[in-house]
Amino acid sequence: MSAASDRPPTVAEAGEAAVLEVLSRPGQAGSGDPVGNGDDAAVLGPAAATVVTTDMLVEGTHFRLDLTTWRDIGRRAVAQNVSDVLAMGADCSRVLVALAVPGRTTMDQIGELAEGIHGEAARSGAVVVGGDLTSATLVVVGVTAMGTLPDGARPLRIDGAAPGDRVALTGAPGRSAAGLALLLAGHHDGTLQQAHRVPELPIGSGKAARLAGASALTDVSDGLLRDLSGMARASGVAVDLVVEALPVDPRLGEAAAALGLRDPEAQIVDWILDGGEDHGLLGTFPPGTTVPPGFTVIGTIREGDPGAVFLDGRPRTPGGWDSARGAN
Repeated sequence: MSAASDRPPTVAEAGEAAVLEVLSRPGQAGSGDPVGNGDDAAVLGPAAATVVTTDMLVEGTHFRLDLTTWRDIGRRAVAQNVSDVLAMGADCSRVLVALAVPGRTTMDQIGELAEGIHGEAARSGAVVVGGDLTSATLVVVGVTAMGTLPDGARPLRIDGAAPGDRVALTGAPGRSAAGLALLLAGHHDGTLQQAHRVPELPIGSGKAARLAGASALTDVSDGLLRDLSGMARASGVAVDLVVEALPVDPRLGEAAAALGLRDPEAQIVDWILDGGEDHGLLGTFPPGTTVPPGFTVIGTIREGDPGAVFLDGRPRTPGGWDSARGAN
């Protein structure tokens, strides 16, 4: 038997039908839709309101194959889209995947990718209902996520913040940015590194914010300050943040020490404020509402120049990620 016959087949050798069969997971629990995965298009069942979002992961821009796994690429691609559905106060129900890979990609790698995609979808209560495949020189994973809102429920928009609202956040921002810094410095294993590879989504928190009466909600993908400034600009308000109120993961200090940074405290603040890709939820809650468990109050909304953000009374220009320009 030749050595070639012992290795897993590549995508080019197996063909499109074989790859789609691995990605589609035939036999999985159905979505309940009139037409599910496997036809030309899915046909969705009735819903009071459908929430739809899409995003891509591109090799070399969003991930490096030497710093992550195929399974985690699949998980991250789904998670960052589910996060946007949660930020509308909805529950995620369905996922579609568009995949571009080089022909040399092995079917084992496709299998690992599929495990990540389906595992992360299931974690949010969603199922994969279709997708597409093509050949490319780089790996690109595009995901469309869909969710539903109950009859009569209003979606949580980004432009609803009003003076007097409290600003609250889930999770501890800065973990992904610190994890990336560790990875690039050669520290490949650890909690922060894994937080960069796959965000930990606050499943249920978007719905909880909607039920609690939140006035606005968004996910933190481009950096806390950048996303908060965007919310304030859309709402025509300014924001006062309290530095001591910001949740700080103690592992950020450990990361700064491991990296031998000259000014670790300043770097930790930068990670928290401008790091991005943590995919926590950032919301505003009017006076008289109860901030749900899992949210930390970090400031207040006030009248002022739309989009202006102040840290302990001092203006701060957001850094973070701009999809057209990259990191600032």
